[in-house]
Amino acid sequence: MQKEKELEIEGGRLYYRMTEEGAAITGCRITDSRITLPDRIEEQPVTLIERKAFLSCKQLKEIRLPEGLRQIGDWAFAYCSRLTYVWLPRHNLLMGKGVFKECEALAGIFPLDADTPEEMQRGMLLGSVPVKLEVEYLFTPGETDGEVWLTRYDERLRLFLHQPDEDGYSKMVYCGEEDIMSNLDLYLAERRRAKARLCFLRLNNPAGLSKEFKEELRQYLRDHTKGCQSEAAWEVVFGEHGGEQEYYAAFTEAGCLTDENYDAVLSQMGEQYPEMKGYLMRYHSQNRETADFFDMLSLD
Repeated sequence: MQKEKELEIEGGRLYYRMTEEGAAITGCRITDSRITLPDRIEEQPVTLIERKAFLSCKQLKEIRLPEGLRQIGDWAFAYCSRLTYVWLPRHNLLMGKGVFKECEALAGIFPLDADTPEEMQRGMLLGSVPVKLEVEYLFTPGETDGEVWLTRYDERLRLFLHQPDEDGYSKMVYCGEEDIMSNLDLYLAERRRAKARLCFLRLNNPAGLSKEFKEELRQYLRDHTKGCQSEAAWEVVFGEHGGEQEYYAAFTEAGCLTDENYDAVLSQMGEQYPEMKGYLMRYHSQNRETADFFDMLSLD
């Protein structure tokens, strides 16, 4: 095996070794939150990121991978808790297991040359696959361009929404994770928030989304809005995306803001996010005016 060497790049240092196929990244010492890996080292293409190369790199938020990359090893980016965006080659890569394990902040995985709104939407959906949907068969970056991938994504999402919320709880207890989430009610609440997050994600990235499935997603949010037994949809909007209008828009367009919960929603918001509070007030007022107009036209 070739001796490990060091390379200084903007934002840190890389450790690498040379192989017959090219350069292999073996480790790193990152000082910046955003880095770009070089396409070539010692005039050879970078073709491999070895197992655990960026393991637990807490500083890292965004990374651009080399165009000539062919393989990413096991747990290469595992436990990078702040990693949000990854840019990689458009072709499929040989992926190890747990490449993005526990990367809870992961939001998007995009082709290096992505430049259209639809490509960015597909990248946001792909970003949900390793952690939120946890399905290896969908993690095929080179195939996201086609409608087949979107169909398979929606099929998997529909299956996840229909799974009993209790699924997985017993396994956690048996694996000794009861100290993390020993209360079944807490587990169920988080499970419902996880489903609501994916509903919002798909609605906010509607590439190839059918009318029928859009209504299914909206129905799930309506069933978990403010005032319901589970308020997961409202908890995700207010608690996790408090100042992001696209989430309030998806919330209202799904029919989650009602006459029955309107006062409770505004009361909980208090003085927080005044612009979003104003958005909800305007939406409710306009809806009431429309309803009153049609009531005037009624023959009753």
